[in-house]
Amino acid sequence: MKKNKPALLFVFALLLFHTSFCQEVISVEARIGTGNTQFNYLGDFPELAVTSGSNLFLNVGVFISGKGIFTYGMELEYYKFGVNFTYLPLDPIRKTGGALNDFWALGPKIQKDFKLFPNAGISLANAFHVSYNTQETYQFQGGELQIVRSSNGDPRIPVKIYGNRDIQEFSFFLKPELSLFYDLNENSRIMVSGKLGLDLREPSIVIDLDRIEFEGQTYQNKYFYSGNYFSALLGYRYTF
Repeated sequence: MKKNKPALLFVFALLLFHTSFCQEVISVEARIGTGNTQFNYLGDFPELAVTSGSNLFLNVGVFISGKGIFTYGMELEYYKFGVNFTYLPLDPIRKTGGALNDFWALGPKIQKDFKLFPNAGISLANAFHVSYNTQETYQFQGGELQIVRSSNGDPRIPVKIYGNRDIQEFSFFLKPELSLFYDLNENSRIMVSGKLGLDLREPSIVIDLDRIEFEGQTYQNKYFYSGNYFSALLGYRYTF
């Protein structure tokens, strides 16, 4: 009997694992939305602003749930936004220059549902992501003329900029979120989510303009993107 005991324990462990796995269900989720990203400013030339816009957020996830309290899984997120220079006094609407920043993020996520009605409720979740910024460090050498034109048709005015754009290539994020969900049936769910992205290695982007030439004067500006953001997402989940 002692010789057979390890084999019996192994068989028992396999049966236990198989039973637990069969009791779990797998869900696939996809969401799309927009968000808010913002640059902070230090310097002596506030007329030249750096703004972000055209925010797009996409994420997909695979999750496992069973008899336990929580649902857990892996989430892949892609988000992008444009970074633009705007000379506020003369040209407050048209944005010039700038670059498109693409971020890829991947990591585990844990979630808990709270049913408020038979088919609806709220969900609380948190994720830990490793994020990768596809942009590279860039040097401004004055050739990037930020041309502005006044509203009364005066000649164009050049703004020459010199300096660096430094990128934090990899960052680590905590991403708490709150969702409102509605179960269409036992397999399908729609949801509206609000998510925070909290960068643990901020700032993510620094634009350091150590020389700005405008109408014979020289200035210095520095802009910071912490990496933090807020996004609003519309999603769909299917459970197998």
